[in-house]
Amino acid sequence: MTPLEKFGHFLMRNLRDRAIGNHLKLQAGDWRAPAIQQLQAAVGALPDDTRRLVLRCVADAIDTATHDFLFALQDAHDRKLGVEVLVDGTNVADVSDGLQGEPYGERGWIRRYSEYADTHT
Repeated sequence: MTPLEKFGHFLMRNLRDRAIGNHLKLQAGDWRAPAIQQLQAAVGALPDDTRRLVLRCVADAIDTATHDFLFALQDAHDRKLGVEVLVDGTNVADVSDGLQGEPYGERGWIRRYSEYADTHT
């Protein structure tokens, strides 16, 4: 696995999949924390089609934030602001033609590495 692929895999599993997985646990009523019970009950009471729509909204928000974060990393690299991500000693912005585009498309990180690729819009 190249450093860029390793970074994409890491980002999809530790950011995208964890966030979507946490939301699915909320929908299933799995959380025990008192602070989340009211929200969990409200989401759990929604009709199935509305819960699917909420899941798509959650995934879209995660994907938008990931895009913006990756764009900022690429921009920081291009402008030499001193913010870089190294994977196995390789600067991922150096080996990408635009980090913000890496998650998308048939060969993108979401399709290749996310457990929840079907939530991508």
